[in-house]
Amino acid sequence: MRDIFAFFGGRVEAQASGNQIEQFINLLYRYHIPLRSPRRTEDGRLLFMIPRRDFKRLRVPAFKTGTRVKILKKRGLFMAIRPFKKRFGLVAGLILFMGIIFYCSRFVWQVEVSGCENISATQIVEDLKAMGFGVGCSRKIDVDPIENRYLTGNDKIAWMSINIRGTTAYVEVKEKGLRPKIEDLTVPTNIYAARDGVILSIRDYGGTRQVQVGDTVLAGDLLVSGDWTDKYGVRRLSHCIATITAETRRETEISIPLSEPVRQKTGKTRKFYAISIGKFKIPLYFSGKISYNDYDTVSKDWPLKIASFAFPIRFHSTRVDEVSLETVTRSEEEARAAAYTKLGFFETDRLSAATIIKRETQEELTEDAFRLRAVFQCEEEIGIEMPIEE
Repeated sequence: MRDIFAFFGGRVEAQASGNQIEQFINLLYRYHIPLRSPRRTEDGRLLFMIPRRDFKRLRVPAFKTGTRVKILKKRGLFMAIRPFKKRFGLVAGLILFMGIIFYCSRFVWQVEVSGCENISATQIVEDLKAMGFGVGCSRKIDVDPIENRYLTGNDKIAWMSINIRGTTAYVEVKEKGLRPKIEDLTVPTNIYAARDGVILSIRDYGGTRQVQVGDTVLAGDLLVSGDWTDKYGVRRLSHCIATITAETRRETEISIPLSEPVRQKTGKTRKFYAISIGKFKIPLYFSGKISYNDYDTVSKDWPLKIASFAFPIRFHSTRVDEVSLETVTRSEEEARAAAYTKLGFFETDRLSAATIIKRETQEELTEDAFRLRAVFQCEEEIGIEMPIEE
């Protein structure tokens, strides 16, 4: 901010020479005349910068010490517009523009969120905006109450820090770790079979077994019961905990057509550009009509930003690509490769919790498709816990 004020007020780069430079500097500090970047040269001269409004105040210290002061260069807004002093409209427009920039520097124009993993950064920005902090708010806003309010009302965030640099607000968050699920052991439960299979092992804690190793069970069969009677004939209800492993059979069938219509780009495209200032959007095109019957749209936007100084101006770009349906023909080898690729996705997604012992595949080629049938022999846990309904 100091550089901005110095630019508007103007600065003078000067040199002082003489035999009493030290006394000259002491008088400057006594008269409260500010020096910027003072430095001595090898030949004893003093190079320095001083605000334009304070330059005339050097006369008295220079006269008392016999120091010669010479202007080397003038900097600032007034020197920048001096060549255009006869062009009043240009100068007035430049001054107005700089005034707008100075006014805009008092507000926050961009919010950047970092540290999100499971929570959307967009949602955090919207929540902060509802609390009065966001694009358009003052840079002088007290962020401590906002941080405390957000942490109090959100149980997924462990820590938040808001730092405003320039006109950009940097929001850093740290999410809370996932808490382990606490199981209520007072609720009586049964263990049922999630799918068909042959029991390989049973490890149960509480309840009574209804099946043994080697038994064949169907999905929905009761494996361990939490409703039992003790030796005194008293009915007991207990919470069952069990790990039941079974050999299961999984099947899937994948069909890849040898020819099918696919949306493809034709190469024809149109681009639209726009600028938004605050809430107002200015299109930079005459007609937004699209003559394509079918098309894909890709939109991008980015703010006008220099370092951490963001302006209330955003650029928008929209690209429209024409697409058409074209029939794509696959060879037998291409269809086979696509089918086995899908089979790999099936194993990764659907059988991730199971151990595959054996896989058998059967291929079939028809006039219109390639079919792949796969049968898996797996080893997996099939027990599912359900509360007892009385």
